[in-house]
Amino acid sequence: MIKPYLAVIADSFHSALASRILWIAFVAIWIFLAALAPIGYHEDYTTTFRWFDLDNGTQMKAMLARGLVDPKESETALGRLARTFPDDIQRKLRQVARGEDVRIDKGALADSLNDSLDDESWYDQQAWQTTVRLRELRELDEIPEDELTTPQRRRRARLRIEAALPGVFTAMSARSVTLSYAGFDFPAFFLIGKEQFVSLINQFVVPIMMDWLLGFALIFLGILVTASIVPDMLQPGSLHLLLSKPISRTMLLLSKFVGGCAFVFLCVTQLVVGLWLIAGFRLDIWNARMLWCIPVAVFLFAVFFSVSLLAGLRWRSPILSIGVTCMFGAFVLVIGFIGGYFDALVRGPDRIAQMSFDGRDVVATTRGGQLKRLDPASNQWDEVIEGDFRRRDLIVPPVRIAAGKIATARIRGGRFNLYGSGSLDLLILDGAQDWQPNPGLRLPNGTRRLVILGDQLLALNNAGLMATTIDEAISESGIGQSDPEQPRDDSGGERSSDPADAEPVPSPESIGVTAWITDLIRMQGGATESFHSILPRGVTLTDPVRVEAVSGTQSIIVYSRGRLMRLELPAAADAPSTEDATTKLTADVLMDDNSAARTTMAVSGPSVLLARADEPIRWIDATTLETLVQFPVPEDQTVVAAEGVGQAERFAVLTTDGRVRIATRSGTDVVWTLLPQREVTAIKFDEQSGHLAIAHHIDSIDFVTIGNDATAAATVDRTIRPSLTSWRSVDRYLITPLRTLTPQTGELSQTVAALVSGKTSFAIGGSSEEDQEVVQLKVLRPVVSCSLFLAVMLTVSSLYFARRDF
Repeated sequence: MIKPYLAVIADSFHSALASRILWIAFVAIWIFLAALAPIGYHEDYTTTFRWFDLDNGTQMKAMLARGLVDPKESETALGRLARTFPDDIQRKLRQVARGEDVRIDKGALADSLNDSLDDESWYDQQAWQTTVRLRELRELDEIPEDELTTPQRRRRARLRIEAALPGVFTAMSARSVTLSYAGFDFPAFFLIGKEQFVSLINQFVVPIMMDWLLGFALIFLGILVTASIVPDMLQPGSLHLLLSKPISRTMLLLSKFVGGCAFVFLCVTQLVVGLWLIAGFRLDIWNARMLWCIPVAVFLFAVFFSVSLLAGLRWRSPILSIGVTCMFGAFVLVIGFIGGYFDALVRGPDRIAQMSFDGRDVVATTRGGQLKRLDPASNQWDEVIEGDFRRRDLIVPPVRIAAGKIATARIRGGRFNLYGSGSLDLLILDGAQDWQPNPGLRLPNGTRRLVILGDQLLALNNAGLMATTIDEAISESGIGQSDPEQPRDDSGGERSSDPADAEPVPSPESIGVTAWITDLIRMQGGATESFHSILPRGVTLTDPVRVEAVSGTQSIIVYSRGRLMRLELPAAADAPSTEDATTKLTADVLMDDNSAARTTMAVSGPSVLLARADEPIRWIDATTLETLVQFPVPEDQTVVAAEGVGQAERFAVLTTDGRVRIATRSGTDVVWTLLPQREVTAIKFDEQSGHLAIAHHIDSIDFVTIGNDATAAATVDRTIRPSLTSWRSVDRYLITPLRTLTPQTGELSQTVAALVSGKTSFAIGGSSEEDQEVVQLKVLRPVVSCSLFLAVMLTVSSLYFARRDF
């Protein structure tokens, strides 16, 4: 009974083989693979500076200018390096020192640094002893000069330059991959190592190939070749001959369908196997999961071929079959584009990123750079600070500093520029004024995090850690004044806004060198009038940096690229000013610092949880900083955020799959408890109520009470389900149903990415917690939607063919 159907499949396959388009496709595939075969790669040290390596040009200009004009910096690493720049750049740097707004091209700065890589006359061993020397640099310094290779020597020079300018450069991998073709290097190289390069291929290049090479070119060619299969079958002589055999019409039609898919299977197999062999032999990427592209590509073709099949039955014309299929493809593309638009501009910007609480009041920041508060009366999120996706502002995570007071800041353009544009003022949200922001103290430039430690407010940026008192921060915001909008002078009194009453601005010539240096320190993120540096002498922070306060103490835990420290700060009341306070380094542990991997840290009672990308999680004693337990992340996920749960040794861990797990230590074992919430975007422990707040499904929040042990269930004590805005309503009630009813063919590339990489989610972006984005691949949704559509189309076609008199 099977032989007749196999004969029909073979006949369809032979018919496709007779097509000239098929052989043109074969030749094109062979030519493409032959042209790609000479590609290769090699991995070497990251040495050359590029303009985008400079994380912040403003800070670099300020540091170099200070190195030129400050006599104290003359023989330091900074001063010696500043004098290596060309005369025209030095002239501009001196103008910067005088307070002039001078633009210096980043490319010119990078080129000047590259010139210094081969001539290290600027280096002095004693001057560099006071800089932060990473382990890689220390190891290169120990190699005898005559044993160093040229790449190693240039790498050492780059690390020395980075040590002289801490916080200026984007953290880069120590190794870079350079592609070559037929022995010639490409002019561009990847500033990533081999492991990151493989991830890039699996997570991005293969899906793009699936979208365009397999999902567009081959699918279109396949439709051109197979569109005539059904119309040819319906010719009177052919159809009568086929129906005279002991086979059913339904099985006949399905056999023709399978025969058409066999053509695409042959083409895709040649292409994918060829690419896999090239990736293995030429790039050393032997990933057998790449072969999953073959069945997925055939499945994708089957969806479009089912439309062509029904159109061929209805109109018996190959041209109309091709036209209808192209119209269907355009419709699916438009729906996918609209859905992606709503994901990026409607759903994405509303996702909660950080939260802060004062009693039952909730303030949250979003991925779109907004600051919102929940209005209980309308059950909606009201904008406190409006976001603009084009400018990509950054909101410093809000923190509760006192009853009815929440502190935050807005960095304009902060996602593109570490220091943003304009001055950075501390904003105090006052509950008595309906949580409207009140500008107060001038924050150090580049502040990315605010930390509460007793009666002090700490500000963290890439230049260091500064502190002021909470009382001063509140008083300087003008809260409680008769007219909070009236500007004030530095003493707290009111200042006239009339330009005629303003004090004259001194000319650059009248400003002394000391004033220049003070301004330069502020430009590079140093201390301001109210915020004073609290780092001990010899401690410099290098990205990635994480800071957490130890509750109930005057201690903070600081992680700085492979260095974990415990700092003991005196209370603000114990010193005349924070500037006079002395911070003690009570514990210091060095880890492997060769990787600037994404890092997450949390403190809970006497324990610290430290999670670095692609490494086991460390459970650390908060006093000695000794690692107690190392354990893997569940299901090979990546940690996005972690929160200490009260004073007990428990942590809430958010992973890239959008799930929250509670980690509880029992001796040398760690027990995980999975919470039911899905699509989680942020977590925050509220010390006032003892609840763990879990933000999920864009902007909903659950307040959860965690049981006292690993076996106790978590209970939801309060939920926030805000009313939808107009565009969100359109998304839920129109766009989402439309996307559900439409086969998500474009999302099959995400299925391929998950199959090839072995990961369903991952984090991308910088080392900063605010810069990273979590990508959750849609694996099952496109498969289910396309399968249902394919089943419906084949059923309709079979019923039409069975009941129609041809």
